[in-house]
Amino acid sequence: MSLLDAPQNMGHASHSTLNCNAGAPSIMSLRKIEYGRPTDKCAITVQLGIQEGLFEDEGLDLSVRTVFGGPQIAEAYDNGDLEIGEMGSPPAINAIAEGKAFQVVGSGVRRKANMFFAVRKGIKSYEELKGKRIGMLGIGSCPDWIMQKILRSEGVDPELVEFVPLLNEYPKVVDYVADGRIDACIAIEPNVSIGEDRGILDYWVPAFDAPYLPNYQWIVHVARKELIEREPTVVESVLRGCRRSAHYAANHVEKWADTAAKLYGTSAHVMRSAIDRELPHFHLDGKIDVEGMQKSVELQFELGGISEMMNLEDFLDLRFQPDAVEASATASV
Repeated sequence: MSLLDAPQNMGHASHSTLNCNAGAPSIMSLRKIEYGRPTDKCAITVQLGIQEGLFEDEGLDLSVRTVFGGPQIAEAYDNGDLEIGEMGSPPAINAIAEGKAFQVVGSGVRRKANMFFAVRKGIKSYEELKGKRIGMLGIGSCPDWIMQKILRSEGVDPELVEFVPLLNEYPKVVDYVADGRIDACIAIEPNVSIGEDRGILDYWVPAFDAPYLPNYQWIVHVARKELIEREPTVVESVLRGCRRSAHYAANHVEKWADTAAKLYGTSAHVMRSAIDRELPHFHLDGKIDVEGMQKSVELQFELGGISEMMNLEDFLDLRFQPDAVEASATASV
């Protein structure tokens, strides 16, 4: 089994005794909790934070669990299989509008729409995409909605293109292009950099470019309403650990690249290319872009994800937003 195929529950096993940081809790007193993510390529800064003991500092025995697909992970948050984690705003908005039992409580590092469209070599224009197959995480997941927006902006009717949901096969998206099973993909890094390095993909555009989604809140932290009411301090601790992990990754790029390269079965050189593409657009403070979230809701209404416009208060719980003092403290990790 390769590291890419191995389960990505990265509990911090090396800290089985008392943490050496002053005042840190022993492993026996840590609050055990799983952090959800909708693809194997999400939450890499969280995984690095687990590796470095940053969540133990917060009193947490945190592990990461992947549930492939936006609607699928929304169901896990709703039924209590997961209590907290991240997902994209499109399926989160759709699910909350349907009455699912969770709320948006913060922003991931990919606050902007850090999703990248790439095609197999030989395709030269959007017109040539008609009749082609575009691989993506899943129908109803973020790339479904975002790819619709890109195609419409380029004058291509999405009905003339076949969207291919990969779900659990998403880690093999580059292989699917290489084998001819799909002609293009919309994906997050490091998928595109891996495809470029293998000579398979030509990278075209990021979703955050105008005229696509320049002002948009994408990856959001979500928590079950029951957890918010029962253990708000746990929610605070998870989000603070996420912010600290994000700053740690940005301040230790070589370690970030080495860790991710091992996880994804690629080279540190490829990971540096992926990080160089993304990091300038990351947001490390965990703050929700309220205006961008409004745009996200409007897009779901425009594309038919929700049947009527709703108030932002229906989706957001802003009590966990960091203040300026805390944001400055976490930046020093």
